[in-house]
Amino acid sequence: MDRVVAGRGGNKPIRYRFVVRGELRASATGLLEGLSVRREGGFSVITGKIIDQSQLHGDIDWLDERGIEIVSFSPAENPGLDRPGDIDG
Repeated sequence: MDRVVAGRGGNKPIRYRFVVRGELRASATGLLEGLSVRREGGFSVITGKIIDQSQLHGDIDWLDERGIEIVSFSPAENPGLDRPGDIDG
């Protein structure tokens, strides 16, 4: 099985899906540029294209520095999960 890594070796950006505990407000996610957030039953689902490993690690660090618990993250299989405007301020 091939391992999927964001942007490695000139690959196209990969759409990732992060699930974090808690319902984030739009203002809390302003620095996660290019990613959309929707709230769902006590969790927030963050989706969007990750250009490279540096951005992936930066987004993970950004969440960690704010004490936001990452429940899971993986390449997103369903592009319909990425709908800008799903979260209100």
